Amino acid sequence: MAAPFARFRPDVSMPGLLTTVRTAFDKVNDKRRQASVQYSMSDSLMAGLAIFSLKYPSLLMFDQHARSSEPVSNHNLRTLFGLSQVPCDSQMRAILDPVNPSELRGAFRAIHSGLQRSNSLKDFQLFNGKLLLSIDGTGTFSSTRISCKHCCVKKPKRNQKSDEGSEFYHQMLGAVIVHPERSTVLPLDFEPITRADGSNKNDCERNAGKRLIASLAAQYPKRGFIVIEDALAANGPHLKTLIEHRMDFIIVAKPGSNAALFETLDQRMKQGELQAWETVDEKTGLLRGYRICEQVPLNNTHTELLVNCLEYYEIDRQGKEHNWQWISSLQITPENAEQIMRAGRARWKIENETFNAAKNQGYHMGHSYGHGKQYLSSVLGGLMFLAFLIDQVQESFCRVFGEIRIHHKSRRNLWERLRAAFTTVKASEWEGFMRFWHKPGDFAFEIPSDRPT
Repeated sequence: MAAPFARFRPDVSMPGLLTTVRTAFDKVNDKRRQASVQYSMSDSLMAGLAIFSLKYPSLLMFDQHARSSEPVSNHNLRTLFGLSQVPCDSQMRAILDPVNPSELRGAFRAIHSGLQRSNSLKDFQLFNGKLLLSIDGTGTFSSTRISCKHCCVKKPKRNQKSDEGSEFYHQMLGAVIVHPERSTVLPLDFEPITRADGSNKNDCERNAGKRLIASLAAQYPKRGFIVIEDALAANGPHLKTLIEHRMDFIIVAKPGSNAALFETLDQRMKQGELQAWETVDEKTGLLRGYRICEQVPLNNTHTELLVNCLEYYEIDRQGKEHNWQWISSLQITPENAEQIMRAGRARWKIENETFNAAKNQGYHMGHSYGHGKQYLSSVLGGLMFLAFLIDQVQESFCRVFGEIRIHHKSRRNLWERLRAAFTTVKASEWEGFMRFWHKPGDFAFEIPSDRPT
């Protein structure tokens, strides 16, 4: 008899999340002549999502499993992922290539709307109901041979006039909801960093950030965001964009890039205008120090932009010191300085718990699944980010997935067992499939007679 198993919550479980995503995919614009369409846009997008949900290392392997003489995977794509037909890898690339990556935003928004309705996002709230939103960029494609009109180009110093020896690349700016005390994150949106149509200049993280902030403000007008970013964002135009869209911020500041700001802080320190205090941890001997200063001009160019500054440092018993500085729109007091410090340091979660996890724990971020002639690379990158969101939602809130996650401590082992189960047993619904994924010996399933048990 099967062991007790938690029940699904529709808003945070795999079947519920896939239904939500499928509904959003049904609204994606399809520019093809419908009379000649064999595979629907929804099926093609769901097949792409399945690749990253099942952690296939290539479209070719997915295609081989989906079209093998033992049609287990094809059956499960229909019953579990809701595909009417499964396009082959070349057909999928051709269908998804013209899709604008912004069309995927509806799926992210639909999932987050469900979390909002069920009050699940309360677990991530800080500062009277606000959400920490970490924004950073990462590479999604790089090649010295393959390119498209949307590729950014990095030319070698020895040859600036031709593309010989150049590197062609795509990047993505990601926005992720984080919490200092949670190991999971919730991807919210993404913006490709690529050349615009007809442009001869590379896109950059700053321009992509402007587009992303505007998109977030339009999609989530009632959300209270506190944006946390690295020192590249500590500039006047970007802060004005955040202020324009009514977003608070906690942003890293560096003496090298914010020289005027630190000169002002030095002057105020000499004049005794900074609040400063220290505490010592009795168990570890770690000394923690804080300095705060309010209403400091950002720099000599943007003197009208006044920011609040927080410096935090740690000194251990051996005398080794670590130091951090941030600028913020939030009022900083001795009572909330530690909370703001922890929020600022949570910025690293977009690197460690997001991009590094996606690159090193089975998602194959950075591997080229297909480049295409238009948007394919960015669309596949967005589908990978969406699959990561679905996994993180389940890990954060779904008890069924939580039981499986605890049982398989390594994520790589977890995904290998998932793909093995998907290609081994014919499933009619997710609960039974996840029981088998969790503990194959505890649950009977239809295994083709020519397959080993």
